[in-house]
Amino acid sequence: MVEKDLENGCLWLWEQETDYLLCEWFEDNLPTLYQQDDVIFEYNQNDYPWSRKSCTIYSAVGAISDLFNYEFTPEEIKEIDDISYTWGRFKNSWWWVQSAVKLVADWWNEHHADLGKVAYYRIDVTNDKLVDAILDKWYNIMTNINWNTKYQLDYLKDAIVDETDFGSSTYGHALNLVTINLKKIDWIMCVKDNYKWRTTNNGKLDCNIYSLMHYPREISVFGTSGYIYTKVAEDALEEVKRLNEFRTNLLR
Repeated sequence: MVEKDLENGCLWLWEQETDYLLCEWFEDNLPTLYQQDDVIFEYNQNDYPWSRKSCTIYSAVGAISDLFNYEFTPEEIKEIDDISYTWGRFKNSWWWVQSAVKLVADWWNEHHADLGKVAYYRIDVTNDKLVDAILDKWYNIMTNINWNTKYQLDYLKDAIVDETDFGSSTYGHALNLVTINLKKIDWIMCVKDNYKWRTTNNGKLDCNIYSLMHYPREISVFGTSGYIYTKVAEDALEEVKRLNEFRTNLLR
């Protein structure tokens, strides 16, 4: 194994029928995805003993940070992590992506409404055109992968995932899809992970951001769905929820 300290993990996406769905094309539907800036924030879930299995929390926190250009304090992330254990998560265990997305959105709307409220939407990650459109506006897509050593060796080599078939997985992990300008590479689809400044067992710096040479649907370890956060005016949040509940029922 390349790593022995990979205690993180997510159980799966755990999409819900009640999720608001964002379908192609979003220009014709709520919400309007306004162009974001390209500022990104990175965290390291290995910084603390309590956070090493909290990749789902860190994926959601990272997406909120990029949306609002807000850096969470360790104390804030710890507070959110503690709340997750009152939401059905077992102590020191992995969790669901959807549950973390909802928890972080609720926490943000309660504690930082002055900066703007958020809603979350589920998307089809196998829809290349929709994925491109979202990432072109510099939004994060929170999703999951079934990771293994072969996949890790691929991106550690040169910060690029070249292959598509990685065989059997060993554990789940939550991360973000973003668009970023890597050194000597034009704007390209990348993974933003939750391991800023982590070193591997051989002392080398791990790749917290690495590019994908293929769409997620073409890479065997990626899940088929994901979530995005969008900004919502405080006085419109309840109306957005009502309209999206109605629209989601129609789509189903």
